[in-house]
Amino acid sequence: MKKKSKLKTALSVIFAIIVILALIVVPCKVATTVSDGLSLSSHLKDAPLLVAHRGFSSVRPENTHSAFYAAAEAGFDGYEFDLHTTKDGKWVVIHDDTVDKMTDGTGNVEDFTFEEIRKLKVDGGNGNEDFEYLAEKPTVPSLGEALSYAEEYDIIPVIEIKKCDMKYLSDLKAYLDERGLSERAVIISFTREYLEAYRALDKDIQIYWLSTDFTKEDVDWCTENNFGINFHHMLLYRYADAVLYAGKQGVKLAAWTVDNTVYKDIMVLFGVDVITTNKITPLSE
Repeated sequence: MKKKSKLKTALSVIFAIIVILALIVVPCKVATTVSDGLSLSSHLKDAPLLVAHRGFSSVRPENTHSAFYAAAEAGFDGYEFDLHTTKDGKWVVIHDDTVDKMTDGTGNVEDFTFEEIRKLKVDGGNGNEDFEYLAEKPTVPSLGEALSYAEEYDIIPVIEIKKCDMKYLSDLKAYLDERGLSERAVIISFTREYLEAYRALDKDIQIYWLSTDFTKEDVDWCTENNFGINFHHMLLYRYADAVLYAGKQGVKLAAWTVDNTVYKDIMVLFGVDVITTNKITPLSE
């Protein structure tokens, strides 16, 4: 009888935890935005940094002027955006390898010149009906335009190198240096070769390797190159040992895309101090 009673109590506790989590997680899944005030980690003295994914992409079209403006106005510590090089070696801000999803054009980004891609109109993404109200420039942003929000609002530009001709990486470094942003900017990429090449150009800039899975050997590679690891948050449940190993090795940890406050708190418990999100809005000061 006692065993049955203990089992019943344990099941009741587990059920209660599930209900509490559901009451928090489900609304976060449904809501367009969620206040960081719901997370415990937001109230820590050293609260993790909040980075807006592709700008504030849950309310504005990703990687656009209005997305970066919305992220800055919301009070994010930084905003992330994606870079490609054009056929003539210019850096433009767009996520996909093609222009199809976000513009009225079609084709690979690398097959357009800068002037050609600038003639395309952004016609996709959340909140695009508000372009006129926001004085939006409905074009694919240049690197300089994307960085202008970091300069104006004194926040962190998190620059993901998606696909590029590597000979133009030195131009990217020079551009950041000229604008005094190299000490504040963060470079990220899934492509190891880009990160190794950029580290050879700049020994001090913050660089994170983006990962959808990683091992202790990958952590050692990051340690050797002075890279952090920016991993998809669901990896924590499969590779917790590697995450803990990275922390012990002093590798900086970031997680993407964390869209509810329960997951955010779990990430912080495992030593993650940079959270990239589509939905979680910073606390107002």
